[in-house]
Amino acid sequence: MITYSSPKFWQRTWFTLACMAVAALAVVGWWWRAQGAPTSALPAGAQGQVAATAQGRPVGGSLAAPTVLGDGRPSDFSVQEWSALKEAMAQAAQPEAELKRVVEYLRFQKRFERWQGLRDSPDAGQRQQLAASLLDQVPERLRQGEVSMGEAQMLLSALWADVEPDEVRRRQRIEEGIALLKDAAPRPDAEQQKRDAALLSEYKRREAAILLEYQSRPDAQRDPAWLEAQLDAARRSVYGAN
Repeated sequence: MITYSSPKFWQRTWFTLACMAVAALAVVGWWWRAQGAPTSALPAGAQGQVAATAQGRPVGGSLAAPTVLGDGRPSDFSVQEWSALKEAMAQAAQPEAELKRVVEYLRFQKRFERWQGLRDSPDAGQRQQLAASLLDQVPERLRQGEVSMGEAQMLLSALWADVEPDEVRRRQRIEEGIALLKDAAPRPDAEQQKRDAALLSEYKRREAAILLEYQSRPDAQRDPAWLEAQLDAARRSVYGAN
């Protein structure tokens, strides 16, 4: 999940993690729920740690490359965080690969939050350094399905605004970055594309019926709140809670 708070950019909900301060153990809870299991199903040692970080315990981020400590733990994770992550990822089909992916995403998120926190800082050099490091990672985060294409493109625009002051060159870099994102974007299989097309077709059918009913009403009876509620109900019915 990437959340970016700025009056000039975007505000959006990315499924269940909207506007949530991301920390290592909170992501454990997210990952577990993404597999279809409740947080209560986590191993006993992980449950308490997830609950603790969900209450707002922050995890810092560093631009320096972390080292591997004697116990095998990366230096940028506490003992409790690392233990909870390993317990949760042990339930994955490929534990080591999934642990590596989640750790890389967490580092990206920490660095992003650090960059965002420097928005009004006079230390432009540090902010530019962070932005450049984030730009290198955006395609991989898209490839892993951790951000959407739209989010990745908005990240490019926001980050390049810090790195490249010249507007013409900045637009060129963003266009080049978007081309890389298109190559990195996951390719849905044919069956998934058919399912997506069928869902879209059904939603459009319901949307058209709702709009027709709304427009057929007298002006005095056209309630925008009703229209939005009906469209939202249609979206939920077709696409589910997400």
